[in-house]
This record gives sequence, C-alpha cells and structure tokens, in this order.
Amino acid sequence: MISLILTITFIGLMFLRVPVSFAIGISTLISLLLMGKDVVLIPQYMIQGVTNIALLAVPFFILAGNLFNSMGLSRRIWDFAQHLVGHWKGGLGHVMTVAEMILSGISGSALADEAALGIIGIPAMEKAGYRRQFASALTLSVSVLGPIIPPSINMIIYGVIAEVSIARLFIGGLIPGVIIGGCIMGMIYYFALKGIEPCPVQPKKTIPEIGRSFFRNSPTLLVPVFIVLGMGIGMVTPTEVGLLASIYALFLGLFYREASFKELIHCLESSAKSSCLIMYIIAVSTVAGWIYTYEGTSQKIAELMLHLTTNKYIVLFLINVFLLILGCLLEPIPALILTTPIFMPVIKQLGVDPVHFGLIICYNLTIGIITPPMGIGLYVMIGIVDITFEDLIKACIPFLFPIVGSLFLITYIPQLTLFLPNLIMGRP
Repeated sequence: MISLILTITFIGLMFLRVPVSFAIGISTLISLLLMGKDVVLIPQYMIQGVTNIALLAVPFFILAGNLFNSMGLSRRIWDFAQHLVGHWKGGLGHVMTVAEMILSGISGSALADEAALGIIGIPAMEKAGYRRQFASALTLSVSVLGPIIPPSINMIIYGVIAEVSIARLFIGGLIPGVIIGGCIMGMIYYFALKGIEPCPVQPKKTIPEIGRSFFRNSPTLLVPVFIVLGMGIGMVTPTEVGLLASIYALFLGLFYREASFKELIHCLESSAKSSCLIMYIIAVSTVAGWIYTYEGTSQKIAELMLHLTTNKYIVLFLINVFLLILGCLLEPIPALILTTPIFMPVIKQLGVDPVHFGLIICYNLTIGIITPPMGIGLYVMIGIVDITFEDLIKACIPFLFPIVGSLFLITYIPQLTLFLPNLIMGRP
C-alpha cells in the first residue's frame, strides 16, 4: 500500500512540474512518515546509495563529455564523418548518425551528444538545404545512442544497482549501438530515395582525402577504441577510464590549441552541477528502493507477472511496453533506478541474462527523451534551435519506427548483446 502511495505521489508531483529530485524526496518522506519510520533512515540510505566505488566513474565521464564538446573536439568527429559518408544517398543525415556513433563512445550521455551535435550539425544541414524540422528530429533521435555505445552513465548506474559487470555491459552495447545507428540510416536512405525529404549529398571524397581526415582527427576518433579495449582486457576500471578520458580530452584541447582557461572553468562548473544532481537523484532513489523492497513490491510484481504468463518473450514484451510508457513520464535515470530492483526478480526467474536486460532497460528508457510530455530531449532541442514543440514532435514520429523496431530486435535476439562480452571476457 505504501509503495502505491509513493508511486502515485511521485508521478503526481512530476505532473505538477516539481523537479524530479524534489519529487522523489518529498514522496519518499511522506511514505516513511506513513510507515511510522524514523526519518533518520533517509540520510542513512542516501549515503549508502552513493558510496559504491563504481559511481566515481559518473562525474569523470560527464567531465570528459563536456571537455570534448567545449574544446571543439566534436567538430573533428563531424569533419571525419562528413569525409566518410557525406556522399551517400541521404548526405548529411548519415554524417549526423555516424558522428553520433563515434561521439557516443566518448561522452556516455544522450543530452550532451544532442547539444554538441545540434550546435554543429543542424546549422550545417540547414545551410546545405535540409529542413530544420528534419535536422532537429534526426539529431534528437540519434542521441539515443549516447547511453548505448560505451561508455554509458546509465549502464554504470544499472550495473551498480543490479550488481552486474559494468565492463560486460559496456562491451555488450557495441553491436546494439551499430544496429540502432544502421536502422536510423536505413530510414534516412528511404527518405532520400523516395524524395520525402530533400537530402543533398556532399561531393565524394577520394581515398587520400579520407585518409588525411582520419590522420588529422585520429587522436579524437581512437578514444572509443581505447575505452573498449582497456576494459575488455581488464587493464582499467570504469572509474579509471573516466579519469583518463577527462585528462586525454584536456590534453587534446591543448594540443589542438582550442583549450582556454575560461572554457575549462565552465566545464568544471557544469560537470560539478550535473554530477551533484545525478548523485542526489541516485541517493534519494535508494531510499525509495528500500521502501519497495521492505514491502516486497518487487516479489509481488514478479509473482503477478509470472501468474499471468511464464512465457519469457511475452513477459519481455509487457516489460518493454510498460517502460516505454514510463519513459514518457519520467527522466531516464530516476526511472532506471526505480524500476531495476522491481524487474530483477522477474528476469532472474525467467533466466534472462542481466547484461542483456541491462541493454534493454537502458535503451528503452532513453527513448523517453524524445517522447512527450516529459521528453527532456525535446526541451533541450528547443533551447538549441528555433523550432516549435509541435513541429519537433511531428518530425520525430517517423524516427520512432526504426528506434522502437531495433529495441524489439535487441530484446528478442540476446546474442546481439551477449556475443562480444562472451567472446572477449569469456562466459560468466
């Protein structure tokens, strides 16, 4: 009963536009008071929730992403992608997708990627003759790759909650990330082929020109490779990868002479604010998670779902539908923290690999950034580009087909996620 009150109060506060951090805290406080528990439990569980050593990676990846974006390194990724695929049918639409697939291997954040590529790519696409609505919707849609292709802030949080290897989660995101990007590129090609969208192409670059672009930008392009190899062979932990990525980004900024003291201070301030907010949400959500556990909510939901059906594929379908709806109402991180403990007993009883489920839940909830009414990515894009909310939503609808389609592809073919972790790190 208390779990239901907590959930209804939280969702009600969200609809009243109360910030998510306060909404979780207030609903948790009310629930504890109704349970007759001492409120001293709140700071105790908050501290317990953020003392996991793996969470140290979160602020470092946030800082690394901010440094790459503010020091002009994202432009170098765009330059290489333009040389590589700008001449394909679909032109700069493919460039945007490939650039995001590379940038995802550095930042680990959908919103950071959206902002970085939106500032660089949308003006370039408009100048080349693309419609603003299409360019904006594409930029927002491809940003869902941010938490899928490693590194990923969301995967770190899931790994801590579910007690799953973060390295296996990171490596498991590679093939799904390529599939998602490929599905979106297929949609772009279809639009260009049928003339649905004007998609001017760039002049085809020669092999030497592509080689020079790669050589010129390779210090930036090779970062994702180092991250995956380092974690795959066990040389570095996620926290060490985040720290090294931040130091390397600062080094590249100095090397390319695009770093400035003012930009560095701004990055540190922005990263500190984002890190504090995420850590607070994790901390206060831990208390909410304790309430669900105390009442046995997770086990009750597992028993209810398994009473309806024991078919693994139907249960995964129902979970996906529930998460897609939830993603329309909550931001990805609080939704991830609150739902992971609830569904873990279900997927364990069904024999679903927790690494596979981690990709499903992280990707599913990330889709929520482009779905109204709470899609935070929509509001970020409106802040970047002069476009109405309605026009942006309409332009995003076609991209939901490849995005949701790839979600169910990843859901029902687990080897797409598990093949590389098992190959590189061995079976668990």
